[in-house]
Amino acid sequence: MMRSPGPAFDLRAALSRELSAAIEELDMSGGRPKGVHRCRVRIKRARALARIGRAGAPGLAEVFNDSARGVMRTLGQARDLVALAEAARRAAKKGDKREARALLDVASTLDVERGFLPPLDIDGARAGLKDLLALAQVWPEASHRQIKRGAERVIRRARKARRRGRGSDEPAHRHEWRKREKDRYYAALLLDDAWPTARRLKLGDKLGDVLGVERDALLLMDRIEADPAMAGEGNAAKRATRVLRKRCVRFADRADALGARVHSGAA
Repeated sequence: MMRSPGPAFDLRAALSRELSAAIEELDMSGGRPKGVHRCRVRIKRARALARIGRAGAPGLAEVFNDSARGVMRTLGQARDLVALAEAARRAAKKGDKREARALLDVASTLDVERGFLPPLDIDGARAGLKDLLALAQVWPEASHRQIKRGAERVIRRARKARRRGRGSDEPAHRHEWRKREKDRYYAALLLDDAWPTARRLKLGDKLGDVLGVERDALLLMDRIEADPAMAGEGNAAKRATRVLRKRCVRFADRADALGARVHSGAA
């Protein structure tokens, strides 16, 4: 006698949990960057689940993704500057004294810039999150087959992005690869036993982080190129850029190697 499969992954409940947690993180954040970051991570996790759910509700998934993108944009501006300032300070530890001074000046300039931003629209972000939660609560029940199809699509998109991004000098291709790998990591983490192949969570998490370091270094170089004075006087901009360029190369190589391990075999 053939055994019937157990209950399918409860996508609706998982989406609702992530969005309820995002609202809670936002309310506890007081607008502080670390709390906002935790809220954004919850939204990213929910978006990964919605991409899984696209197999059974493509129209709803599209509306969800568009709405989530708007909330992320609301929460992103100040957080992005904080992340870049932190990246500049970390890079400063890898340079000599003059290179470090230039990168610390870059970080200070970004801190000042953040101070001139308008206050975070917490009420608007909360309203957007509640709209997303309402969408999650009407998500149709997904079958085993639909969950598997959704997961396989996430895997295919990550592989395709890796093929384009691997070894590429085009920042947009590298950034797209990072986004798709984060989707794969969050989806594999949240689906647990419902994930159809090897999850390789530690490798996936590390790959996303390494691609993120590379991305931050590229963004910092763009900033310095547009405004060399933010690094200080004289050759300070060149010194800062030199450290960041080396950092980009090192982390790009690491990402390419990690990507091969994440996607080897049937992962």
